[in-house]
Amino acid sequence: MLLRALQKKAEGNIDERMKRINVQSLRASRLTVVLSLVSLVVGVLLVLLVTYNISRPLRRLEKATAMIAEGKLDDDLRLNRDDEIGSLAHAFGVMAKRLKSLEERNLDASPLTGLPGNLAIEREIEKRLQAKRPISLCHVDLDNFKPFADQYGYAWGSEVIKEVALLLIAELKETGEKGDFLGHIGGDDFVIISVPPRAEEICRRIVAGFDDRIRKFYTEKDREQGFFIGKDRKGDRQKFPLISVTIAIVTDDGARFQNPLAMAEAAAQLKEYAKTLHGSNCVTEKDVHKG
Repeated sequence: MLLRALQKKAEGNIDERMKRINVQSLRASRLTVVLSLVSLVVGVLLVLLVTYNISRPLRRLEKATAMIAEGKLDDDLRLNRDDEIGSLAHAFGVMAKRLKSLEERNLDASPLTGLPGNLAIEREIEKRLQAKRPISLCHVDLDNFKPFADQYGYAWGSEVIKEVALLLIAELKETGEKGDFLGHIGGDDFVIISVPPRAEEICRRIVAGFDDRIRKFYTEKDREQGFFIGKDRKGDRQKFPLISVTIAIVTDDGARFQNPLAMAEAAAQLKEYAKTLHGSNCVTEKDVHKG
């Protein structure tokens, strides 16, 4: 009876332990399910968050790309991010600004020579004036071009303009440096922007090589006699010298001119004086004072 009692007690203890084990196993299973569900939900939320965080700026970039393709370059693409997407957005913004600048420059460029036009010239002068550094503005103008174009035709006159542009480009490539600027105001007027004294050296080389290069546009008779017969502003026929070039050079030491207009006016006034001289000339303000 004692053994049976001990056995029964032992079996009861085993049953009780097994029940507790079953209860703990059930709780553990439930906890595992709950944790799995929570992990799944958190994982899904994280995936959605990461996807949204990446896809949203990418969609903005895609939209900006479509706008650029349509020619709309004013979209402000600013993403306050310090990661690779932020760097990509910044690079994209820089590219858009550069494309806008190139588009404006292309629209402003001379259709005849392809050189930058008035808008680009004004911006270049303003940028250099604001830098407060020495700058030389060289106004290049042809003498007797209008009667030449009236006599030989404006198509042939356009060829002269293109030849002059090639001459200026060649001289800047030969004597100038990377920062030098060449623009085409229009007609037979050009602008060179450089630094003193390099600007004067460039212009004097242009004057030295101009006459021989331009002679090929005349008939043999006009070349030999050194003039051509054309009509003046009143329509009367008279002798005109062969085309020559006049270059007026105005220099700013960094504090003289307040804006591009003032500097351009000074160059225009000096050019009017230089055009009174015979033949091709390069004139600086110092030359006027010496005279």
